Amino acid sequence: HCHRCFPLRRLPAKYSHRHRRHRQCRNGYHHHNKTMAPKKSDENSLTVIVLDVSPITWGERAMLRSISDKKRLAAGKRSTGPATFEELLAAVQAFASACINLERDSALLIIGVAASEVAVVYPRKDQLEAYFANPETKLDTRNLREDLMVGVTELVAKAAASATNADQPTSAAMGAMASGFTTALCLINRYLVASNAGVSALQSESAWTRTNAEDEGVIASIGGGGKKKSKKKARAWSPRVFLIQASEDRPADYNAMMNCSFAAVKLQIVVDGCFIQGPSGSKSSPYLEQVCDLTSGVFLAPSGAAQANMALSEVLLSVFLAPRSTRTGMNLPGLNKVDFRPRTFDTGKSVDMAFVCNQCLSIFEKKPQSRCPTCDADIKTRKRSKA
Repeated sequence: HCHRCFPLRRLPAKYSHRHRRHRQCRNGYHHHNKTMAPKKSDENSLTVIVLDVSPITWGERAMLRSISDKKRLAAGKRSTGPATFEELLAAVQAFASACINLERDSALLIIGVAASEVAVVYPRKDQLEAYFANPETKLDTRNLREDLMVGVTELVAKAAASATNADQPTSAAMGAMASGFTTALCLINRYLVASNAGVSALQSESAWTRTNAEDEGVIASIGGGGKKKSKKKARAWSPRVFLIQASEDRPADYNAMMNCSFAAVKLQIVVDGCFIQGPSGSKSSPYLEQVCDLTSGVFLAPSGAAQANMALSEVLLSVFLAPRSTRTGMNLPGLNKVDFRPRTFDTGKSVDMAFVCNQCLSIFEKKPQSRCPTCDADIKTRKRSKA
């Protein structure tokens, strides 16, 4: 042994050669160390993807992409984006398949957001009830592409039908990511309750009925009573939410996004965010940046060629695929500068000073008159006392 690295000593008998690993130091000597197997995490990944598929947003980008590609192809150059709707679905499909295949005991749910419409697109509704009733059931990933396409098509058609209403505000065409975020947290809670032998909202009513005299009814159904106790150990889950946004932020969704962020922090749910930039408009999402910063998630806004020619799939797989337990040893993009300024509900501008309603916490650039436009609460003006 090398006396410069550690003093010469006799190794115990239990350190036989079959448990040793030879390592050569800088002085040319070989050291014997016990080989340690990597410790496997006891938590299984539970991933919920919230996907922005708003038809107006992606329809506008398809037109701009077509015009840009014609000019570049005429000059013999490749496309530089933005990503098309087909490329987005292909990237999400690749990411979802990788999540399921990376861990055999992992779980995956996909929520679609089209303007103001929100729905679970994978698994399908007939499979979702059985999935929550028995969380041990594995989904058939061979039907992932078909189920995803059918679910997104139905959701987009529903959103396009409701977009014909001329009375809707302009923000209604943007993706309601706050609603999708809320739905994701509700689904995570349902799944955790169901996997821990609790009562899920999708369970049948037979779980609440008293079948015999020894059964303790509701208490037995939630795993807190009864003479027969399950010896099966509850599975530990590591839930996370992946928000993929393409639309601009809705000013009225600020409170909902922040409330969901605080709930995710309390439940130790990591929230990752990917903002797909367009050729015009915002280059990032302040709301999404704040959510990822609060929940210690990863945020990235790919642009240009990083979206075209299947590059978006590489971005999702290389940046967002790693589970939470392995991220400490990886060099992932960090949020160096986050815009924590809120956006006002009346003008949608980011401000440093504003008026806040003490009832609903809505933010306004100008002081509302008599009543709050959001919650309709009375606004009382303090009378200044005369000196």
